[in-house]
Amino acid sequence: MKEKKYLTAGQFAKICGVEKHVLFHYDEIGLFQPVMVNENGYRYYSYHQYDTFSVITKLKKMGMPLKDIKVFLEQRSPAVFLQLLEDKFEEVDREIEKLLALKRMMVYMKESTLFAVTHEDEDITIRQYPREILLCSDDLENASSRSFASFMEEYISFCKEHNVLVQESVGCMIKTDNIRNRDYLNFSYLFMKIEKDIRRNTHIREEGSYLCAWHKGSYDTIQNTYERMLAYAEQCNLIIGPYAYEEYLYCRYRTKGSYPVRDLYSYGSGGLETVELFLLCILICMIML
Repeated sequence: MKEKKYLTAGQFAKICGVEKHVLFHYDEIGLFQPVMVNENGYRYYSYHQYDTFSVITKLKKMGMPLKDIKVFLEQRSPAVFLQLLEDKFEEVDREIEKLLALKRMMVYMKESTLFAVTHEDEDITIRQYPREILLCSDDLENASSRSFASFMEEYISFCKEHNVLVQESVGCMIKTDNIRNRDYLNFSYLFMKIEKDIRRNTHIREEGSYLCAWHKGSYDTIQNTYERMLAYAEQCNLIIGPYAYEEYLYCRYRTKGSYPVRDLYSYGSGGLETVELFLLCILICMIML
């Protein structure tokens, strides 16, 4: 019989590593059709079609929609295929960057959590820190609570627009003049660390010596830590820089009328009553006389 020269749908599907219904669907949408259909409606395929089906499989793995694969097969040429590969190279590179950023964020979260659960109180110290690029929000100094929320929403949107992976922890910059004036909640900028300068809203935290302290407990007592830092700087004749940087390592909130507490790495949402544990690192750039 003539059919013996061909492969049944089941045989061809097995060779290609797919279910028969995939072949039926491709046939129905005109993407990949059998070479022959007998009088009983049975589909038959040629082994010569394996290469074409393999191309479809590879393009699908590359993320190309079936409708675009159909157009490509209809216009198939070396030039079109090479352009397709170039476009996909760029897309894959972008995905790799996203995955690497995700991995860096996961490493940061792991290290921060491990540090938080094993941390013992330390005195104020002077430490060397490397150069880092900070992606900052717009200036939010003297912002009201409502406008602060708006700033936060706009900042997160800005990060996403520039393909910056939004971290679980967003730091804050506060002017040291505000600290001296005991205006501890009057932040200047929100920030996240990034790998590359995107030429907008970036702030370079230069390599150098920083006055470093860890604050543990409720944020309501943050003034105690800042007062100790200022006293230390004065005692050691240190000139401090214009900003302090608050990097949040671990937060644990108690929600209204509920236990156990909820662990977070960032500011909580509405409905939070008290902070049970707050561990953050405060850095102030300084110059020793």
